[in-house]
Amino acid sequence: MKKLLLILLVIILALPSITALFHQGFFQSDDGEWMIIRFSAFHQTLRAGEFPVRFLSRLNYEYGYPVANFLYPGFMYLAEVPKILGFGFVNSIKIIFGLSMAGSLIFVYLWLSKFFDKFSSIAGALLYLYAPYHLYDIYKRGSVGEVLALAIIPFILWQIERKNIFWTSIGIALLILSHNTLAVLFLPVVILYMLLDILIAKKSQKLSTIYYLLFTVFSGLGISSFFWIPALADLQYTVFSQTVVSSWSSYFADTSLIGLSIIFVFLLTIILFLTKKIAIAKHRLTILFFIIGILSLFFSVELSKPLWNFLPVSFIQFPFRFLSLTILCAAFLAAMSLSLLAKNLKIIMAVILLLLLGFSAKQFISPSLFFDKGDLFYATNEGTTTVRNEYMPKWVKAPPSLRPNAKVENLNGKEKINTTIVSPKQISFDVYLPVSRVIQVNTVYFPGWMAVVNGEKADIDYSNQQGLIRLNLTKGQNNVSVAFKETPIRLASDFISLLSFCLLILISLRPKKIVVVT
Repeated sequence: MKKLLLILLVIILALPSITALFHQGFFQSDDGEWMIIRFSAFHQTLRAGEFPVRFLSRLNYEYGYPVANFLYPGFMYLAEVPKILGFGFVNSIKIIFGLSMAGSLIFVYLWLSKFFDKFSSIAGALLYLYAPYHLYDIYKRGSVGEVLALAIIPFILWQIERKNIFWTSIGIALLILSHNTLAVLFLPVVILYMLLDILIAKKSQKLSTIYYLLFTVFSGLGISSFFWIPALADLQYTVFSQTVVSSWSSYFADTSLIGLSIIFVFLLTIILFLTKKIAIAKHRLTILFFIIGILSLFFSVELSKPLWNFLPVSFIQFPFRFLSLTILCAAFLAAMSLSLLAKNLKIIMAVILLLLLGFSAKQFISPSLFFDKGDLFYATNEGTTTVRNEYMPKWVKAPPSLRPNAKVENLNGKEKINTTIVSPKQISFDVYLPVSRVIQVNTVYFPGWMAVVNGEKADIDYSNQQGLIRLNLTKGQNNVSVAFKETPIRLASDFISLLSFCLLILISLRPKKIVVVT
């Protein structure tokens, strides 16, 4: 009962961070509206029977865009739950935002309480939730994928402490699906965290700890392989590597984004090191988070600018993203530091920390502008939802700027085309031709699109400037179906995901050994 009351208290403490989400409509942000548009196109494609969802046919002026094959689909699969329950596209995304924020506070508290007293753990969890960068991620950037990832990472660490194979594996898979960049930044931290467990484990437990590490990491990678394997394999077909998405040098963090509360925590930790309150031999996890925290903080600020010439800047894009690591480390260090102090001093330091946190969070805790465009605006929007159309197939030399007049066109004749099916994953039509003709399906070709003419597989020509699907049809009756299907590598990835999930279920359900003490 006490634990439930504490969780309820934690949820209440999360309310100020999500109050703005109850406002009618949506809010002005960098990416938030794009996420709603992408989700609406994703939902339409999923309803049409495409699973996993990869190619969003409504986007790119209805010529289609393979963004779901490359960019973090996790929030969209999760948002299907509130959508099925009757919520609109806007509110479904807001629900994912709200649950992610509240979840991050709960999971950080549950994780920290495995090490520290409840008071210190709540303080650390509050620091994580109300860190300026966390609030900036939701109310300025509108980055639902990153906000979701920031809720999943403490969940994983909590499950590691619980030694729960099933939920650790699921957590790792969800992290990979939640956000590409943050998964790459956080996974090494998870592995180092587990390796430290092996280092400090008793000799009799080392083998089981190694097994736990290997199984959960590979299980998480396996379950999410339906996404990340095709994302890596198919990137060669896009203009991503030739596209500069943003100027990274303009996105270093300043003091306001870092937050005085974060700086205070690192200074307090250093003081505890110098006064030998923190013993290196005893507090190895503290050392790990202190080093990661300092390094991530360094790479987020302009002082690290010379080193960014050697980093994969096209992938990380924004130096301030390293603050995602910083706030996790700061939450642990805050709880650890407070737990080492005497009661009166602990309360004084906690009050100072929370006052600084409130001061730092004030300018980020609510959006600057609200508006209500209605669900229809997002459900009919046809943008690509990416900054520079960086996932456009590389054979598209002249990207479209207007929607087509018809889904299927007869390029060199006037014979009427009878279109029978137009859905996000299939276009079917029939036409009688007195002579051979070139018929164009106004969809950008991407591997997975296949054509069948009169029951026989037909070649697709996409060597035109727009990279559109064209078919050379012969004289006579032509019954044509163009459908988006899984390529061999995607099918193999789907199989790995299914096999990994089934194996995880089997391992999780196996009977545990009962030790009888005599």
